[in-house]
Amino acid sequence: MEFNDFKEIGIYLNMDKPDSPALAEKCISYLIRHGFNIALLEGQIKYPHEGVRYYPKTLFFRKPDCILVLGGDGTLLFVARKVCFYSIPIFGINLGKLGFLTEGEASNYEESLKNLSAGDYYIEERMMLSCSIKKENESACFYIALNDVLVKSGGFRMMDIEAKAGGSTIDKFRADGLIIATPTGSTGYSLAAGGPVVSPQASVMILNPICPHRLHDRSYILPEEEVINLEFGDREKDIMVTFDGQTTVSITPKDLIKIKKATYCTRLIRLNQMSSYDRLRIKLSSEY
Repeated sequence: MEFNDFKEIGIYLNMDKPDSPALAEKCISYLIRHGFNIALLEGQIKYPHEGVRYYPKTLFFRKPDCILVLGGDGTLLFVARKVCFYSIPIFGINLGKLGFLTEGEASNYEESLKNLSAGDYYIEERMMLSCSIKKENESACFYIALNDVLVKSGGFRMMDIEAKAGGSTIDKFRADGLIIATPTGSTGYSLAAGGPVVSPQASVMILNPICPHRLHDRSYILPEEEVINLEFGDREKDIMVTFDGQTTVSITPKDLIKIKKATYCTRLIRLNQMSSYDRLRIKLSSEY
């Protein structure tokens, strides 16, 4: 689908960024001049124009043809988990620091919008993770993540975690926690914990212990079809499971946790000017 085929462009702001309202107004003005309708989330900003529509949360993340995200990677991760169910593509304009996932920069927003309007872009599909948590006498709850699923002790102590797949034990870890990351998440917390950089075009899962007690412990790269089951020692308590560093669930050693490739994906709008390898090399060598 060409950008010019999009009729309604959603704009989501990180309201904690002081510059986001002014940038949003500039983007709205540009897009309206070029014939697009605009969708805004109720309660964020007001822009008095007949081409602007306001949606509640129940509709905003499913109605627009695509969404511009004004913020940093954290903002984009939040929006990605909301829109993936509806296959809505997203384009990030960076107002944060490093910006691995965001494509444009606030300083050249107009150039980014010009390229989009000219059709000078492609859509890149990114693998996501699905995690089910089954508590005793309760139905399973499901969560989704673009970057990673993190398991850690709420008491900041070492813990015993056994990871299984296909009925076999992958490994038993004694560590500060465990990261299960996507290729997208390989450049996040997993990288800081000593994990590998994985091409975003790959479809694998990274199993990476945090500060493991054994010196020889390393990351595992697992195929996309594996289902990872995590089990914990009976003495463990205050176990926390976090999704993309934003949503946290408390579990017990008796709870059943399974992680696998999600049936949904994140659709990132990318400009044709830079390959994923160029982006990684530039971002990884840059300073905050």
